[in-house]
Amino acid sequence: MRPAMVIDLNRCVGCYACVVGCIVENIARRKPDGTFILPEEPVRYARTRPYHVSTAAGEKRVFVQCLHCENPPCVYACPTGASHVSPEGVVLLDSSKCIRCGLCIDACPYGVRTRLMEGFDGELQHEHALKVGIPDKCTFCYHRKKGDGLWVPACVEACSFGARIFGDLDDPGDPVFKLVADGLAVPPRDEFGTRPKLFYVPRKGAYEMVRYPSRGGDQGVSFEAWSWLKNLVVKPLAEAAMAAAVILGVIHIIRERRGKHGE
Repeated sequence: MRPAMVIDLNRCVGCYACVVGCIVENIARRKPDGTFILPEEPVRYARTRPYHVSTAAGEKRVFVQCLHCENPPCVYACPTGASHVSPEGVVLLDSSKCIRCGLCIDACPYGVRTRLMEGFDGELQHEHALKVGIPDKCTFCYHRKKGDGLWVPACVEACSFGARIFGDLDDPGDPVFKLVADGLAVPPRDEFGTRPKLFYVPRKGAYEMVRYPSRGGDQGVSFEAWSWLKNLVVKPLAEAAMAAAVILGVIHIIRERRGKHGE
């Protein structure tokens, strides 16, 4: 199973239902009385949000989010393994491993990761919900996954016009598989070589996805170079530091025990 999403721009009316659904599901927090608490500018932190594309046909609005790449720069850039790929191919972030360096944000060539730096009250609704200070991204609502089958992300559930389709790229009978195989749904900025699992059906006769948001060459980091440096230098140093910490901890425990026996 390879979960993927198709957004049909011919069916999208720009109603923002997908954005609201995402905010309610992943961004908002709840008070004990059940009411929602939101950060300032919640749309900015929604995991799917509007982006205006300038084309010969005029200003067009598309909704952008993490593309869950099969060749993910953010995962290669992460020095701790916090950014990782699930067994199904969903790109996730383990906040317990995150050191908040922000390299995953810089490495994403689409610039779709966000980070909320100011806190707000309330309890997280699930383990993958927005956390303060931690780089954030779409998870395809992975927390909704039950068992071995597909699930329905909140943005797909919220869309009343069928503009969003979530399916399996490995299932020839799946609508997502057919749209991609027939070339009707295309990945944005294919030249990046990231092999996204988010596809768009472009508006007929209007414009292509060549202007999908991206970071300029001076804004991002070379994830290939960083991946090489991480594996050659950073990872061995981190492992050595962890080993040293364990050894020092054992020595400390031994000394404490000897001290108690000597009293």
